[in-house]
Amino acid sequence: MSFGDRATRAMTEKDSVLCVGLDPHFELLPDFLKSKYQPDEAIEIFLTEIIDAVAPHCAIVKPNTAFFEIWGADGWLALERISEYAQSKGLLVIADAKRGDIGSTATKYAEAFLGANKPYDALTINPYLGQDGILPFVEVAEQNDKGIFVLVRTSNPSASEFQDLPVGDCLLHEEVARSIARIGESSIGESGFSAVGAVVGATEPEEIRILRSEMPTQLLLIPGYGTQGGSAADVATGFYQNGQGAIVNSSRQIIFAGNDKNFAVRAASAAERAKLELAAAIHHQDHD
Repeated sequence: MSFGDRATRAMTEKDSVLCVGLDPHFELLPDFLKSKYQPDEAIEIFLTEIIDAVAPHCAIVKPNTAFFEIWGADGWLALERISEYAQSKGLLVIADAKRGDIGSTATKYAEAFLGANKPYDALTINPYLGQDGILPFVEVAEQNDKGIFVLVRTSNPSASEFQDLPVGDCLLHEEVARSIARIGESSIGESGFSAVGAVVGATEPEEIRILRSEMPTQLLLIPGYGTQGGSAADVATGFYQNGQGAIVNSSRQIIFAGNDKNFAVRAASAAERAKLELAAAIHHQDHD
Protein backbone atom coordinates (compact mmCIF):
# COMPACT_ATOMS: atom_id res chain seq x y z
CA MET A 1 0.00 0.00 0.00
CA SER A 2 1.38 3.40 -0.97
CA PHE A 3 2.27 5.92 1.71
CA GLY A 4 -0.49 8.27 0.60
CA ASP A 5 -3.00 5.48 1.18
CA ARG A 6 -1.43 4.40 4.48
CA ALA A 7 -1.43 7.92 5.90
CA THR A 8 -4.99 8.62 4.77
CA ARG A 9 -6.24 5.34 6.23
CA ALA A 10 -4.41 5.94 9.52
CA MET A 11 -5.97 9.38 9.95
CA THR A 12 -9.41 8.07 9.04
CA GLU A 13 -9.19 5.19 11.51
CA LYS A 14 -8.05 7.52 14.32
CA ASP A 15 -10.49 10.24 13.23
CA SER A 16 -7.59 12.62 13.71
CA VAL A 17 -5.44 14.77 11.43
CA LEU A 18 -3.06 15.59 14.27
CA CYS A 19 0.65 14.83 14.04
CA VAL A 20 2.59 15.20 17.29
CA GLY A 21 6.08 16.56 16.81
CA LEU A 22 8.64 14.82 18.98
CA ASP A 23 11.15 17.64 19.51
CA PRO A 24 12.74 16.78 22.86
CA HIS A 25 14.44 20.03 23.88
CA PHE A 26 16.55 18.65 26.71
CA GLU A 27 16.35 21.85 28.73
CA LEU A 28 12.54 21.62 28.75
CA LEU A 29 12.37 18.06 30.05
CA PRO A 30 11.05 17.58 33.59
CA ASP A 31 13.80 18.14 36.15
CA PHE A 32 13.35 14.72 37.75
CA LEU A 33 14.35 13.09 34.44
CA LYS A 34 17.29 15.40 33.71
CA SER A 35 18.75 14.92 37.18
CA LYS A 36 18.49 11.14 37.22
CA TYR A 37 19.40 10.00 33.69
CA GLN A 38 21.87 10.64 30.91
CA PRO A 39 20.42 12.91 28.18
CA ASP A 40 19.66 10.13 25.67
CA GLU A 41 18.08 7.99 28.39
CA ALA A 42 16.00 10.89 29.72
CA ILE A 43 14.77 11.69 26.21
CA GLU A 44 13.84 8.08 25.52
CA ILE A 45 11.94 7.68 28.81
CA PHE A 46 10.18 11.01 28.27
CA LEU A 47 9.12 10.27 24.70
CA THR A 48 8.02 6.72 25.47
CA GLU A 49 5.51 8.12 27.96
CA ILE A 50 4.52 10.88 25.54
CA ILE A 51 3.82 8.34 22.80
CA ASP A 52 1.65 6.28 25.14
CA ALA A 53 -0.23 9.44 26.10
CA VAL A 54 -0.88 10.83 22.63
CA ALA A 55 -1.40 7.60 20.67
CA PRO A 56 -5.21 7.60 21.19
CA HIS A 57 -5.44 11.12 19.75
CA CYS A 58 -3.14 11.14 16.72
CA ALA A 59 -2.19 8.94 13.80
CA ILE A 60 1.31 10.22 13.17
CA VAL A 61 4.37 11.42 15.09
CA LYS A 62 7.27 13.45 13.72
CA PRO A 63 10.61 13.23 15.53
CA ASN A 64 12.98 16.03 14.61
CA THR A 65 16.33 14.31 14.21
CA ALA A 66 18.40 17.31 15.37
CA PHE A 67 17.30 16.82 18.97
CA PHE A 68 18.70 13.29 18.85
CA GLU A 69 21.75 13.83 16.64
CA ILE A 70 23.20 16.29 19.14
CA TRP A 71 23.80 13.39 21.56
CA GLY A 72 25.87 11.41 19.06
CA ALA A 73 25.57 7.68 18.59
CA ASP A 74 23.47 7.25 21.74
CA GLY A 75 21.08 9.86 20.42
CA TRP A 76 20.70 8.07 17.09
CA LEU A 77 19.96 4.82 18.88
CA ALA A 78 17.35 6.60 21.00
CA LEU A 79 15.76 7.98 17.83
CA GLU A 80 15.53 4.52 16.30
CA ARG A 81 14.10 2.96 19.45
CA ILE A 82 11.55 5.74 19.89
CA SER A 83 10.48 5.42 16.28
CA GLU A 84 10.16 1.65 16.57
CA TYR A 85 8.12 2.11 19.73
CA ALA A 86 5.79 4.57 18.01
CA GLN A 87 5.25 2.13 15.16
CA SER A 88 4.52 -0.64 17.66
CA LYS A 89 1.69 1.58 18.95
CA GLY A 90 0.22 1.81 15.46
CA LEU A 91 1.57 5.28 14.67
CA LEU A 92 3.22 6.36 11.44
CA VAL A 93 6.60 8.05 11.86
CA ILE A 94 7.81 11.01 9.79
CA ALA A 95 11.53 11.61 10.25
CA ASP A 96 11.98 15.38 10.15
CA ALA A 97 15.56 15.53 8.89
CA LYS A 98 15.19 17.92 5.92
CA ARG A 99 17.81 16.05 3.93
CA GLY A 100 19.01 17.26 0.54
CA ASP A 101 21.73 16.13 -1.86
CA ILE A 102 22.17 14.65 -5.32
CA GLY A 103 23.10 11.39 -7.01
CA SER A 104 24.44 8.51 -4.96
CA THR A 105 24.64 10.67 -1.83
CA ALA A 106 20.93 11.46 -2.04
CA THR A 107 20.22 7.76 -2.53
CA LYS A 108 22.20 6.90 0.61
CA TYR A 109 20.39 9.54 2.62
CA ALA A 110 17.13 8.09 1.34
CA GLU A 111 18.13 4.54 2.21
CA ALA A 112 19.24 5.67 5.68
CA PHE A 113 15.69 6.77 6.46
CA LEU A 114 13.44 5.07 3.92
CA GLY A 115 15.08 1.67 3.60
CA ALA A 116 12.78 -1.30 4.12
CA ASN A 117 14.31 -2.09 7.53
CA LYS A 118 14.30 1.49 8.86
CA PRO A 119 11.71 2.53 11.49
CA TYR A 120 10.46 5.56 9.58
CA ASP A 121 7.49 5.84 7.22
CA ALA A 122 8.39 9.16 5.62
CA LEU A 123 11.11 11.79 5.47
CA THR A 124 11.21 15.56 5.01
CA ILE A 125 13.54 16.79 2.25
CA ASN A 126 14.83 20.09 0.88
CA PRO A 127 14.18 20.78 -2.85
CA TYR A 128 16.80 23.49 -3.36
CA LEU A 129 18.92 21.25 -5.61
CA GLY A 130 16.07 20.64 -8.03
CA GLN A 131 14.88 17.30 -9.38
CA ASP A 132 18.36 15.80 -8.97
CA GLY A 133 17.86 16.25 -5.22
CA ILE A 134 14.30 14.94 -5.16
CA LEU A 135 14.02 11.96 -7.51
CA PRO A 136 16.47 9.69 -5.62
CA PHE A 137 14.30 10.07 -2.52
CA VAL A 138 11.15 9.41 -4.54
CA GLU A 139 12.65 6.24 -6.00
CA VAL A 140 13.63 4.75 -2.64
CA ALA A 141 10.32 5.79 -1.08
CA GLU A 142 8.30 4.14 -3.85
CA GLN A 143 10.35 0.94 -3.61
CA ASN A 144 9.46 0.59 0.08
CA ASP A 145 5.92 2.03 0.17
CA LYS A 146 7.17 5.02 2.13
CA GLY A 147 6.80 8.74 1.59
CA ILE A 148 8.55 12.08 1.41
CA PHE A 149 7.46 15.59 2.31
CA VAL A 150 9.16 18.31 0.29
CA LEU A 151 9.66 21.77 1.82
CA VAL A 152 7.49 24.10 -0.27
CA ARG A 153 6.47 27.04 1.93
CA THR A 154 7.75 27.14 5.49
CA SER A 155 6.39 29.06 8.47
CA ASN A 156 9.56 30.77 9.71
CA PRO A 157 9.64 34.61 9.64
CA SER A 158 12.35 34.96 6.97
CA ALA A 159 10.92 32.32 4.61
CA SER A 160 9.74 35.01 2.22
CA GLU A 161 13.33 36.16 1.53
CA PHE A 162 13.79 33.29 -0.92
CA GLN A 163 10.49 31.43 -1.12
CA ASP A 164 8.46 34.47 -2.26
CA LEU A 165 10.83 35.64 -4.99
CA PRO A 166 8.99 36.20 -8.30
CA VAL A 167 9.56 33.55 -10.99
CA GLY A 168 7.70 34.27 -14.21
CA ASP A 169 4.00 34.51 -13.43
CA CYS A 170 4.29 33.13 -9.90
CA LEU A 171 6.38 33.05 -6.75
CA LEU A 172 9.25 30.63 -6.28
CA HIS A 173 7.41 28.45 -3.75
CA GLU A 174 4.45 28.18 -6.14
CA GLU A 175 6.76 26.96 -8.90
CA VAL A 176 8.21 24.41 -6.47
CA ALA A 177 4.65 23.30 -5.69
CA ARG A 178 3.88 22.78 -9.38
CA SER A 179 7.05 20.71 -9.79
CA ILE A 180 6.19 18.58 -6.77
CA ALA A 181 2.73 17.93 -8.17
CA ARG A 182 4.26 16.68 -11.43
CA ILE A 183 6.91 14.55 -9.71
CA GLY A 184 4.29 12.97 -7.46
CA GLU A 185 2.06 11.78 -10.30
CA SER A 186 3.86 8.43 -10.47
CA SER A 187 2.98 7.46 -6.90
CA ILE A 188 -0.69 8.37 -6.50
CA GLY A 189 -2.56 5.67 -4.58
CA GLU A 190 -6.17 4.58 -4.47
CA SER A 191 -6.91 7.34 -1.97
CA GLY A 192 -6.03 9.92 -4.62
CA PHE A 193 -2.97 11.06 -2.69
CA SER A 194 0.66 10.70 -3.69
CA ALA A 195 3.56 9.33 -1.67
CA VAL A 196 5.19 12.68 -2.47
CA GLY A 197 3.77 15.25 -0.06
CA ALA A 198 4.60 18.85 0.73
CA VAL A 199 5.46 20.89 3.82
CA VAL A 200 3.32 24.03 3.92
CA GLY A 201 3.48 26.32 6.98
CA ALA A 202 0.37 27.17 8.99
CA THR A 203 0.88 30.89 9.45
CA GLU A 204 -0.43 32.09 6.05
CA PRO A 205 -3.88 30.56 5.43
CA GLU A 206 -4.37 32.15 2.01
CA GLU A 207 -1.08 30.64 0.84
CA ILE A 208 -2.24 27.25 2.10
CA ARG A 209 -5.41 27.65 0.04
CA ILE A 210 -3.43 28.52 -3.09
CA LEU A 211 -0.96 25.69 -2.62
CA ARG A 212 -3.79 23.24 -2.00
CA SER A 213 -5.05 24.04 -5.50
CA GLU A 214 -1.55 23.81 -7.00
CA MET A 215 -0.94 20.36 -5.45
CA PRO A 216 -4.28 18.54 -5.60
CA THR A 217 -2.84 15.07 -4.95
CA GLN A 218 -0.28 15.99 -2.30
CA LEU A 219 -0.75 15.39 1.39
CA LEU A 220 0.16 18.68 3.03
CA LEU A 221 2.22 18.46 6.20
CA ILE A 222 1.36 21.68 8.01
CA PRO A 223 3.71 22.80 10.82
CA GLY A 224 3.28 26.01 12.78
CA TYR A 225 -0.06 25.20 14.41
CA GLY A 226 -0.12 26.19 18.07
CA THR A 227 3.07 27.62 19.56
CA GLN A 228 4.22 29.18 16.26
CA GLY A 229 0.96 31.08 15.84
CA GLY A 230 -1.10 29.12 13.31
CA SER A 231 -4.73 28.59 14.34
CA ALA A 232 -7.04 25.67 13.60
CA ALA A 233 -9.02 27.94 11.26
CA ASP A 234 -5.79 28.80 9.41
CA VAL A 235 -4.82 25.19 8.75
CA ALA A 236 -8.37 24.16 7.78
CA THR A 237 -7.81 25.74 4.37
CA GLY A 238 -5.49 22.85 3.53
CA PHE A 239 -8.26 20.24 3.69
CA TYR A 240 -10.82 19.01 1.22
CA GLN A 241 -14.51 18.92 2.11
CA ASN A 242 -14.24 15.28 3.15
CA GLY A 243 -11.70 16.28 5.81
CA GLN A 244 -8.77 14.70 4.00
CA GLY A 245 -5.63 16.02 2.38
CA ALA A 246 -3.46 17.35 5.20
CA ILE A 247 -1.60 16.48 8.38
CA VAL A 248 -1.28 19.16 11.07
CA ASN A 249 1.76 19.11 13.32
CA SER A 250 1.95 20.41 16.87
CA SER A 251 5.07 19.90 18.97
CA ARG A 252 5.89 21.93 22.08
CA GLN A 253 2.28 22.83 22.83
CA ILE A 254 1.60 19.13 23.38
CA ILE A 255 4.73 17.37 24.57
CA PHE A 256 5.66 20.16 27.02
CA ALA A 257 2.13 20.86 28.24
CA GLY A 258 3.36 19.79 31.67
CA ASN A 259 6.76 19.81 33.35
CA ASP A 260 6.26 17.65 36.42
CA LYS A 261 5.62 13.95 36.99
CA ASN A 262 2.17 14.35 35.43
CA PHE A 263 3.64 15.54 32.13
CA ALA A 264 2.18 12.62 30.16
CA VAL A 265 -1.34 13.22 31.48
CA ARG A 266 -1.13 16.87 30.46
CA ALA A 267 0.24 15.90 27.05
CA ALA A 268 -2.70 13.56 26.53
CA SER A 269 -5.13 16.35 27.39
CA ALA A 270 -3.37 18.79 25.08
CA ALA A 271 -3.37 16.27 22.21
CA GLU A 272 -7.07 15.57 22.67
CA ARG A 273 -7.87 19.29 22.68
CA ALA A 274 -5.86 19.81 19.50
CA LYS A 275 -7.55 16.87 17.79
CA LEU A 276 -11.03 18.18 18.62
CA GLU A 277 -10.16 21.79 17.77
CA LEU A 278 -8.84 20.77 14.36
CA ALA A 279 -11.87 18.58 13.66
CA ALA A 280 -14.24 21.43 14.56
CA ALA A 281 -12.41 23.92 12.33
CA ILE A 282 -12.37 21.54 9.37
CA HIS A 283 -16.08 20.76 9.87
CA HIS A 284 -16.91 24.47 10.09
CA GLN A 285 -15.03 25.16 6.85
CA ASP A 286 -16.95 22.39 5.09
CA HIS A 287 -20.24 24.05 5.98
CA ASP A 288 -19.34 27.66 5.14
